[in-house]
Amino acid sequence: MIVAFALAKAPDLSLRLRADYVTVAGEQRIVALPDGSRVTLNTESAVALDFANGQRNVRVLKGEAYFDVRAGLPIPFRVAGRFGDVEVKGTTFSVQLDDSEDNVVLSHGAVEVANRAQPQEHASLSPGEMVSVTATSISPVRKVDAESSLAWLQGRIRFDDRPFGEVLNDLRRYYPGRIFVANSAIERVSVSGNYKLDQPLLVIQSLAEAAGGTVTTLPGGIIILR
Repeated sequence: MIVAFALAKAPDLSLRLRADYVTVAGEQRIVALPDGSRVTLNTESAVALDFANGQRNVRVLKGEAYFDVRAGLPIPFRVAGRFGDVEVKGTTFSVQLDDSEDNVVLSHGAVEVANRAQPQEHASLSPGEMVSVTATSISPVRKVDAESSLAWLQGRIRFDDRPFGEVLNDLRRYYPGRIFVANSAIERVSVSGNYKLDQPLLVIQSLAEAAGGTVTTLPGGIIILR
C-alpha cells in the first residue's frame, strides 16, 4: 500500500522539484517575472523559469499559462512547451498542454511558433489565431475566438456547440475530485454555455442534465454521470 501510494505521488513530486510555480485544481496564480513580464497560471499548471545571464526563458511543464510579455527589450522572450517553442518580443498569448499537443492562442501582438523536433516547421500568428504542435508536426494556423479560449482569465468557461465529453475534460482540471462517466452517450451530446468556474460541481451537474444524464455525488468528491 505504501509503495503504491509513493509511486502514484512520484510524478507530482518530480513536477514540483522541476517547477518554480505550481497551481492545484481550482487555483489560478499571477506571477511577476524578473523582466517585468507577467504569467498567469491556470488550474493544475506548472512553469519553470530561466532568467539567468539576461535570458528570458519559461518552460510550461503542465497545464496552461497566459503570458503578458514586456516589450522593448532586446532579448526575445521564449516559451517552451512539451513539443513546441514560442518566441516573442512583446505580446499576450497562452500556451496550453495536453497529452498529445501544445496549443498556442494569440491575443495581441505577434509570435513565432516552431516544432522542436522539426525546427524548419514554424508558424507566424496574428491576433485571434492559434496553432497546435505535436511531437511530429505543426498544424495549419486557424482562426479562434480568443475571448472564449481565454475566458478562464476572468474565472469563466465559455463554449459553443461542443461535445459534452470535451467540455467535461476541461472541467476535470478545475474539480478536485474524481469524475466517472457510466453512460458514454451523453459525452457526444453538444452543449453550449458560459459559466463561472468557482463552483465546478454545479457546472458539471447543469451540463450533465442538459445532455440528458443524471448525476450521483458520493463522499470524497466522487461524481458518477449516467
